[in-house]
Amino acid sequence: MTSYKIISADSHMCEPPNLWVERLDQRFRDRAPRVIKNPDGKKGAFFVCENMPPLNVSGAFAAGKTFDKAFLEAGSDNALPGGWDPAARLKDMELDGVEAEVLYTTCGFMLFGLEDAALQEACFRAYNDWLAEFCRYAPRQFAGLGLISLFEVERGMQELERCKKLGLKGAMIWATPPEDLPPYSAAVYEPFWAAAQELAMPLSLHLHTGGRKAGRSELSNPVRIYVASITRPSEIQDSLLTLIFSGVLERFPRLQLVSAENDIAWVPHLLERADKYHRRWKQAFEVSIPLKPSDYFRRQIYFTFIDDPVGLQTYRLADCIDNILWSTDYPHQAATWPHSQEVIARDFQGLPEADTRKIVRDNAAKLYAFALA
Repeated sequence: MTSYKIISADSHMCEPPNLWVERLDQRFRDRAPRVIKNPDGKKGAFFVCENMPPLNVSGAFAAGKTFDKAFLEAGSDNALPGGWDPAARLKDMELDGVEAEVLYTTCGFMLFGLEDAALQEACFRAYNDWLAEFCRYAPRQFAGLGLISLFEVERGMQELERCKKLGLKGAMIWATPPEDLPPYSAAVYEPFWAAAQELAMPLSLHLHTGGRKAGRSELSNPVRIYVASITRPSEIQDSLLTLIFSGVLERFPRLQLVSAENDIAWVPHLLERADKYHRRWKQAFEVSIPLKPSDYFRRQIYFTFIDDPVGLQTYRLADCIDNILWSTDYPHQAATWPHSQEVIARDFQGLPEADTRKIVRDNAAKLYAFALA
């Protein structure tokens, strides 16, 4: 079995339960998000934040565990310390054959649903400071992604610049803006796209970060959890197509976007449809894109996945081998840890070795400028 040096393009932090209680600006302390045990008779550890249903966080640290009702109700007792301890993290990475990781939030996903702009900005600043401290423990191996609030675009630009100075390697924004805010095609966001381009900070649109209220209310309904989890990729596809057809990627040709934890099998089909309708309608409905939509995808958009066998069978139809990034999802429930090498040997069987190396390491190394041997 060939062993690969892996860069996980989408791993996660498990924020300390009192991160925001201890770090949030004093005026927001009484409203600070936090993890509590057994709220209102519910068994388990739950992340609570105003105006949102409590979120059971057990799945956030379920790597290598049996994910069942008993595990959900046990709370954080079995949590892997690598979620918040960088020294423990490096040991778990070594065990799994992972050389470096791109670090996404966990509880912070929920905070993208906050409706109070000032509170969201304060929560994001506190997280970004903590994440930067974590990454400084091993800066060659950790690429942290900051959280950016875009209620006020100018302040979002300032926080993006601050994240760059802190040493973070990219940032997360809403998968889709809230309904009462302009879509990503609006001119108000243009300075932010320009800043991200000049700072060379890739912007990630990760599942569970949409600003639409409907997606938040589904978390307490098991049926809707299934349905939303299966159909949620369409939300990020909508945003990516909006950015292409509105000319954002034409005006900012070095802006880099990442569709995170959204699978890859949909890419060939979506690109085929995008090019087809652009070809059919461009004489009737004018849009400011001289290139085909698929050309912008290949030039500027990247896609992460964990487990997508159909995608690995069909990715060559999209001619986008340089855009695909694999992830272990450590330490979440879907994680391949501590068997990532075996999973690669199984799932990538039959792929050209050069393609496998790009997907599991080289593409992420280039996008996030990892300085590895």
